[in-house]
Amino acid sequence: MNTIILGTKRHWSWIIFFLLLGLNILGAFAIQPYRIALQSFYGQAGANGSTGGTPFGLEMLMVSVQYAVFCGIGLLLANRIGLGLPFVEGWINRKPVPMNFAKIVAIAWIAAVGCAVGLYFLSSVVFDPPMIALLAKQGIAVPQAGYMPPQYGLLASFYAGVFEETFCRLLGMSLVAFVGGLLFHDSSGRPKAAVMWLANIALALEFGIGHLRTAAGLGWPMDPLIITRSLVLNGIGGLAFGWLYWKYGLESAMLAHFLADVILQAMIPFTAMWQGEPARTVATAGVVMVILVTLIWAGRSLIPADRKDTQGGALKAA
Repeated sequence: MNTIILGTKRHWSWIIFFLLLGLNILGAFAIQPYRIALQSFYGQAGANGSTGGTPFGLEMLMVSVQYAVFCGIGLLLANRIGLGLPFVEGWINRKPVPMNFAKIVAIAWIAAVGCAVGLYFLSSVVFDPPMIALLAKQGIAVPQAGYMPPQYGLLASFYAGVFEETFCRLLGMSLVAFVGGLLFHDSSGRPKAAVMWLANIALALEFGIGHLRTAAGLGWPMDPLIITRSLVLNGIGGLAFGWLYWKYGLESAMLAHFLADVILQAMIPFTAMWQGEPARTVATAGVVMVILVTLIWAGRSLIPADRKDTQGGALKAA
């Protein structure tokens, strides 16, 4: 599978900046229902759902300024090292991108399903049973699947796909790669592969640490089990999304992150919200069927056209 290569020292685009900033601000609004419901469960939300007593309007203004800084610095760094948003740039500059966006959707969906299935297994089978027992000893309740409305999870998935990829990949990974690339780069100025892997691993770890701060804010103890759980579960996704950013652009990382969270935060809660075993079984079967059918589509869309023709001819001959 070919990758997308962008030039280094590309020009600044205000259109891309404001588009990315607008998506991040929308994400900040989208996360609010999920955030308020989660804080309410743990008894930490005030009347307006704010934990720090800051008026919502002022909080959103400060968040918007913060996001503008993240987007601006991230785009500046990405433009210098051959990273960025290739499909958005191609659309703005009216230049073809050497890959059909449908293939990016297929790659992102395969990555999302792989991450979601792996994380769900590790969480439910390996980490959650001892973690729930640990928290129960300290009198801390743990929400079960289905307690959060799926529509809240869907909105939260949009926030995660946009903001977390902007912060961790566009800003964080680009920064580490830029600094490392000052010493180790190729003739075009792009950081060498070892530098990109180092940046990817570093930001995957940071991604896990960032979720530890969320756990601490909910009153969870910083026990080795909880620390390991956060680093492993979030690190796996971080590595996958970082690789996509490196090879196919930020759009692919955002899309994969969004879709993985849709499975974990919306589809699975949807199957758990139904009353009665028959209804839950039907809902689960429906979700599994949707995932399998779309996986088949994704796999077929990545098969080169000449191979499809060859396979079709072989079937006809048989």
